[in-house]
Amino acid sequence: MASLQLIPTPDQSPPGISHLSPADRVRLWAQMVDEGDRLIFAGFLRRHQGDEAAAPQAAKAWLDRRNADSTMAKIRMLARCRAAEPLHGE
Repeated sequence: MASLQLIPTPDQSPPGISHLSPADRVRLWAQMVDEGDRLIFAGFLRRHQGDEAAAPQAAKAWLDRRNADSTMAKIRMLARCRAAEPLHGE
């Protein structure tokens, strides 16, 4: 029976990013987000919409919801940070 191993062995692990500049790391992260969006669009949305014409509209609605949720999460985080910071001059 084969053993189940969740962590890849060193020869199967993804390459490190320590050699990348901060700008290259952000670029890589953005590419990964874009690829994830493409996978969702290509698989889930097309399969669940039933027709090719509805899939782009569903993708736009999904992205709009995701962006709105992300924006609200950022606003909450910034409000908590601001509330936790001492006011200047006090």
